[in-house]
Amino acid sequence: MNTAFIFPAFIADYTEKEVDFLVRNGIDINVYIKNVSGVLELDLPLFSYNSIEYKQDELLSQIIAYLFACAISDALRSQSIKPDFVSGYSMGIYAALYAAKSVTIEDGANLIVNAFKIVEEVTKTGEYGMAAVIGLSVDDIVQLISANKLDAEIININNKHSIVIAGVKKHIKLFLILAQKEGAMSVSELTVNTPYHSKYLMNYSKKFENFVQSVDINKAEIPIISTYNQRLCISSEDIKLDLVHNLTEKIHWHKTMQKLIELDASCFYECGAGKDLTKIARFIDGDYKIKSIYKL
Repeated sequence: MNTAFIFPAFIADYTEKEVDFLVRNGIDINVYIKNVSGVLELDLPLFSYNSIEYKQDELLSQIIAYLFACAISDALRSQSIKPDFVSGYSMGIYAALYAAKSVTIEDGANLIVNAFKIVEEVTKTGEYGMAAVIGLSVDDIVQLISANKLDAEIININNKHSIVIAGVKKHIKLFLILAQKEGAMSVSELTVNTPYHSKYLMNYSKKFENFVQSVDINKAEIPIISTYNQRLCISSEDIKLDLVHNLTEKIHWHKTMQKLIELDASCFYECGAGKDLTKIARFIDGDYKIKSIYKL
């Protein structure tokens, strides 16, 4: 029986129990924010559940999700709960690297900021977007995109009912209308302007690779399961390659969870604010449990 730490990308909704959990374990999220602010030379605001900056700014939302994930994994370790495997959903990869002792918390934050800046040209146009669809199959979505000649593509499969697409924003909006007519249970446009994990970022792959090569990334003390091809990443070179793939290539969270289950991971902890990955896991078959940090 193995334990896995899984790390979310963004925070859709706070449970408003996160800070209490950290305080009970002697951790102040604002200390993490102050330490990273100095290194990044960014004036990061202190956190409160009413902080609009961390909800409205795409980069800041990534940073706060990362810091919560790192802090929660530290809190679990303080309770002698240690993972046998780690994996990060989308931008959650950076917190997974921190938990695997492959990067420092500062270097992980620096990777996030530079990845964002490298693709910022796309972000600033406001031309692109992402959306989540629940209740349609992969084939249904591929058919809708093809039949309506939409400039969009599937970039992640969460589970058999939940799929994420990226593309030109006006086509994303049209797709959501078409998907509802097709019978989707739920559709939502994500609050990001960056089409992560898609063909639209391929031109930035080499530039990000060059930056990654300049970062001090250590051999992982805990195997990291790739969301790109589900291999175990341990060596520095494997991790660097996976970082590039994670930004510019399609990922597959459903297969990643299945791989962890195949590796006898039967106890999962979602290391992050909110419960997004726990909700996704409800439709992923397997003999496992996701334990709530809020009950520890």
